[in-house]
Amino acid sequence: MNGKQKILIIQTAFLGDTILSLPLAQSLKNILPECEIDYLCIPATANVMENNPNIHDIIRYDKKAGRKIRNLIKMISFIKERKYDIIICPHRSLRSALITYFSDAKIRIGFNKNVLSFLLTTKAKYLKNEHEIKRNLELIKLIPGIVINDNMLSLKPDLFPSQDDKNTANELLNKFITEKDKLICFAPCSKWYTKNLPEKIAVDIINSLNEKGYKVSLIGGMEDEKFCRLIEGQANDKNKVLCLAGKLTPLQSSYAIQRSCALITVDSAAAHIGASTGKPIVMIFGSTIPAFGFYPLTSKNIIIENNNLDCRPCTDHGRGSCPKKHFKCMLDLDITDIVNAVENILN
Repeated sequence: MNGKQKILIIQTAFLGDTILSLPLAQSLKNILPECEIDYLCIPATANVMENNPNIHDIIRYDKKAGRKIRNLIKMISFIKERKYDIIICPHRSLRSALITYFSDAKIRIGFNKNVLSFLLTTKAKYLKNEHEIKRNLELIKLIPGIVINDNMLSLKPDLFPSQDDKNTANELLNKFITEKDKLICFAPCSKWYTKNLPEKIAVDIINSLNEKGYKVSLIGGMEDEKFCRLIEGQANDKNKVLCLAGKLTPLQSSYAIQRSCALITVDSAAAHIGASTGKPIVMIFGSTIPAFGFYPLTSKNIIIENNNLDCRPCTDHGRGSCPKKHFKCMLDLDITDIVNAVENILN
């Protein structure tokens, strides 16, 4: 195959899904160094692609704004004008499928679980119990005429915070920690209630870490700031807790994690930002399970979950409330297990 191919990757899902699709671009550049890779994503996730040497252009598609059908038609027309040779679409939504089909690309690759998979030229089997990164990389293998060695495939998503990103994070962190301090980044929030840590559990984790000599920085998006400020305010030693939620972009958060000893996180985008840094991760699962394929693949990690419940998993994404009304998957977690996991992973 001619290496000078124009390739578009479509992933308009949540931030975590977008980060886990970045190894597609990294691997494609290893296999076809001369190819030109564009990325179609939603505005909320575009930040994690900035400064990425593997990505030629970032196309932002606000699929929820204004007249949705009109915006979709405009985006289809825009993509069609760009004359891509290959479209790779790990996202399985109706809109992504329509953009893929009407792009007029000769090669249109996606999963057999795509809602309009019959419009694809080539389909990969969606491997339910495989890691999401490895699932996505199966799509590359379907490009006609390429030869792939395993060492060409990237399993760790790479993020590229700029010097300005680092300066922003440092300005906040340097007022909070010295070189002698041991910092733990803590991401207690997800977009889904049944993945979130309950307030008391989160506060107890912070207090226990502080008692053992760690300082804690809370990270998350603007939607997480209210909860993180709430638990920050309940800490026994407020000089040892810093709320960064809502203050940092994902790239800036990745640099904050780089400056920490380890990351504690729920099943959320923060876990995948953490994996991009290679820092040790303690990951807490509530209603979901690691077998769905969203655990840290390449970082040293310890998984915390309640395996004594026959109602887990109750969903593959997360829910707005516990269907059993008890939320034992989170409320019955042992704080000692979580804090010990941090110390074990660091030792």
